[in-house]
Amino acid sequence: MIQTRFNSILCGAFCVAFGGLVMTADAGVLRLGDTGVVIDGGRMGEFTLAYPKIATAAAPQEHQAALEQRLAAGKTVLKYPCGAVVEVSLGQDGKVLYRFSGNCAAVDSFRIGELLVPPNYMDGGQWQVGDAAPRPFPSAKPASPFLYQGNATRFQFASVDGKRMRLDLPPYSYQQLQDNREWNWNVFAWWFHTPFDKNKAEYVVTVTLDAGDGKDVLLVDRFGQNTRKAFPGKVRSLEELRQDVSSEADDYAGLQPSPLDTYGGLPGSGEKLGLHKTGYFHVQRLGERWILVDPAGNAFFHLGICSFGCSEDYTYIEGRESVYEWLPPRDGEFAAAYHPEAWWNPRAFSFYKANLIRKYGPFDEDAFLSRMVHRVRSAGFNSVGAFSGNSPVYRQEKFPFVASLPLASWSLGPDVPGVRGIFDPFDDDLLGKMDRLFADALPPQADEPLLIGYFLANEQAFEDLPRAVPQLDGKHACKRRLIAMLRERYSDIAAFNAAWGMNADSFEALADQGLLVATQTAFADMQAFTERFIEAYYQRITECFHKFDRHHLLIGNRWQPGTANNEALCRIAGKYLDVISVNYYTEHVDPAFMRRIYEWSGQRPQMWSEFFYTAEAESNVAGRLDVATQRDRGRAYRHYVEHAAALGFVVGSEWFTLIDQAVTGRFFEKVNGERQNTGLFNVCDRPYREALDEMAATHRRIYGVWLDGEPPYVFDDPRFSGVPGTAVRTVRAGHAVGPMAVDGQLTGWPGRPPERIAPDRLTVGRDSQGVEASFKVCWDENALYLLADVRDPTPMQNRHSGAELWSADGLELFIGCESLDQPGPLRFTDRQILIGAGSPDGTRQFHIVNAPRQPAVQLAIVPSAAADGYTLEVAIPWPAVGVQPQEGLEMIFDLAVDDSHDGNTRNCQLMWNGTARNSADRGVWGRLKLER
Repeated sequence: MIQTRFNSILCGAFCVAFGGLVMTADAGVLRLGDTGVVIDGGRMGEFTLAYPKIATAAAPQEHQAALEQRLAAGKTVLKYPCGAVVEVSLGQDGKVLYRFSGNCAAVDSFRIGELLVPPNYMDGGQWQVGDAAPRPFPSAKPASPFLYQGNATRFQFASVDGKRMRLDLPPYSYQQLQDNREWNWNVFAWWFHTPFDKNKAEYVVTVTLDAGDGKDVLLVDRFGQNTRKAFPGKVRSLEELRQDVSSEADDYAGLQPSPLDTYGGLPGSGEKLGLHKTGYFHVQRLGERWILVDPAGNAFFHLGICSFGCSEDYTYIEGRESVYEWLPPRDGEFAAAYHPEAWWNPRAFSFYKANLIRKYGPFDEDAFLSRMVHRVRSAGFNSVGAFSGNSPVYRQEKFPFVASLPLASWSLGPDVPGVRGIFDPFDDDLLGKMDRLFADALPPQADEPLLIGYFLANEQAFEDLPRAVPQLDGKHACKRRLIAMLRERYSDIAAFNAAWGMNADSFEALADQGLLVATQTAFADMQAFTERFIEAYYQRITECFHKFDRHHLLIGNRWQPGTANNEALCRIAGKYLDVISVNYYTEHVDPAFMRRIYEWSGQRPQMWSEFFYTAEAESNVAGRLDVATQRDRGRAYRHYVEHAAALGFVVGSEWFTLIDQAVTGRFFEKVNGERQNTGLFNVCDRPYREALDEMAATHRRIYGVWLDGEPPYVFDDPRFSGVPGTAVRTVRAGHAVGPMAVDGQLTGWPGRPPERIAPDRLTVGRDSQGVEASFKVCWDENALYLLADVRDPTPMQNRHSGAELWSADGLELFIGCESLDQPGPLRFTDRQILIGAGSPDGTRQFHIVNAPRQPAVQLAIVPSAAADGYTLEVAIPWPAVGVQPQEGLEMIFDLAVDDSHDGNTRNCQLMWNGTARNSADRGVWGRLKLER
């Protein structure tokens, strides 16, 4: 797949950095994918270089995605809102060609990326920009997430075994490499942007792969453990592993589970609470509290475990066999440790299964699952969660379980392009196939009492519907349905063009062109269509489901919180679902946010369907939402589960997963697989006993918290126990008393006391490091004025401009003028205004995120006399806010202070009222009222 050639000129710079021979990537290594150019790096992994986004001169820092995307004749053709067209194609010698045409007069720059570098590069991988010396990818989360920001035309990185990839960029490119652990995502992200030269139509990125002898580095020992890491419980010998069998009973003694009924519920609670006994799991409301009721008629708090098996420990071995100390023959004693599916069998291996064979002899799936049910029951878990199959063992052991409807793309059919995990509910062919799939899958379990209910899907992207559907062509039923709705709404095409700011010839012509959602009317139309789409989606699924199953619950789509933060989605789903499920990964449980979802859904009960915490320092693998020890991991679990139960509308939770993920990543993501300390058991089948001790303590008292109002456990860690501000504060802006001079002085300001942003209002960063602020707001008929005094030991450090101003010293102003009581994602007229405290090009920096055009503003920044801060004053013209000022006008409002030591990287953020979610959730902002 890789074409080798020696290039002495190219090798000169590359070999100085890393050494070795190089080769360019041929067409077998590069291909055009749905989201970008896919690079098959072999043992390095697979990477995607995202398609370009374009910025215009009117908004030079706001790079917009394509409005239309088509793959034709070996090219991806992208059309942008400004009228520019980019054709992406693959040339020889690893060249990726970007050819610009159409209306490029307004193009200012283009951005390519993100390219994501997976977490295995933390274990000895290196990166290099330009001619600088190679640097290691940090193994631990660094103080600053930004590893590099600056201009250079080359980026290269190497894996721990010496395999390398290099990308040569167009001249004058600016690059950024960041560590996304800052945002609880265990990955590195790289991108670049390049100024657009109107005299140049084509730009080239060249991908080069290493052709040298990659060094063999032993990463994994014969037991599947990290060779370069010591941790408690690491197995050193076969004898030690086998000795665990004799001590196994002691491992689970003393966990002292509470007595439960046949189905894992609380004995006697049904009679005490007056619960209905139906012979199946169901939900019942008692006053303000929801109860999940088991088939025996007792209260059952679902304490489930996702991936109940060892699928997470299979790892992809093809092409990197040398990193493992030991791999057995596929047809011998350890044959069962290879993946059971034919295609994966030679490519995926489970060290966990191999260790079970060493301990217990030939692998028996049923014996393994039965043993695991007994183990987790001893710790108080009472059910199997998602992604766990449908083993007869669950019935034999009377261990309740959940299932999933056959709606995934690999069974039902393709998703709506650009929308993860969602089929087109207007496509009659897909609906017919869904009926046939349900007819096959549901009746065999329709009378099973141990089945709790069905998930519909996992982590879909409903929030992308308003963006993606307008870009489709007419072969998609949902696009045709959108055009039909627009035809209903507008008397003729001229009325539509006026409302949407377009110039279409006819409604028929809209079918095969991308529609730009750039006006408030267009935004409102797409919200209305999205509601129709969601309604059709849930209605068609539930009608089909109830044809074949009348007894079991529909327990939701396992939304991510950002998806769930949508009133329409929750309201419509709540009409059809029995339970709303959210994959809620968090440190601090935010009861106000989860209660908002509850209210929006018509007060449907919730299941928090996926979460975990890690203790990287005391485990074999990596961490995310990481704590110091395994005992702290159990304490984090206690805090989460008990605070969920205390809300009264949460009926269960699901921990992810049973077994740790593999050191070299889970198999189906190949060499870039996720590899984290998610399990209750490690690769050598050893329990994380200190974590289980804490979890068992919660399981013994969960019904006291859930049913009797006992206070939930509080983990004494500020990330978990710290309470963000939830009060809705109001700042009262008086009218200016004279002409306003924007100079950092009080000329024209009314004599009102300032609002304070104290150091304890920290929303981002480890501590405030001496930063605090006070501010005033006033107004006149021309503008809204803000005056802020910021105490900052390293003041006025901001080298950014445009949409990146938030990442160093400055302020973020959040303001909205419509639907003040409606929380959720930002509305079309809401504004996030960035005000930089630096002047990187000699001018003051101001930027409104996602604004159609940037206004001219008056802005002054002056250092404090003691050099320990600065004063910032700005006049924002009312048209930029989108309102007519008048006394008594009330708006939602918030203000953040961003701090940096070096002008490149944000160290912390303070917020007047809201939280770190402010840029995505208007429901946490305060209020602003105009007065005389």
